[in-house]
Amino acid sequence: MPYDILRDSIALEPAGEAIRFHLAVFGVEKSCRITVTALRSLDQSQGGDLLTIFDTHRLRIGQRAFAYLSRDLLVSSVVLRALDF
Repeated sequence: MPYDILRDSIALEPAGEAIRFHLAVFGVEKSCRITVTALRSLDQSQGGDLLTIFDTHRLRIGQRAFAYLSRDLLVSSVVLRALDF
């Protein structure tokens, strides 16, 4: 695959607004965030743990982040929101 979510980089932000993770795109590390609202949307508001939701939808999240970042390789970060899914 041309991208990979770096497992050690996944963390809930201190304010609890998003999960931050790093995506290696063609070997270059990019910073990504997915909002809590987007995670809840993926979970269909089931009320699950945010990190568990992230892990369950890891492939879809990685694909969406890669789609944004691969459009312009000079972009260093992306924020995924509920409308992105």
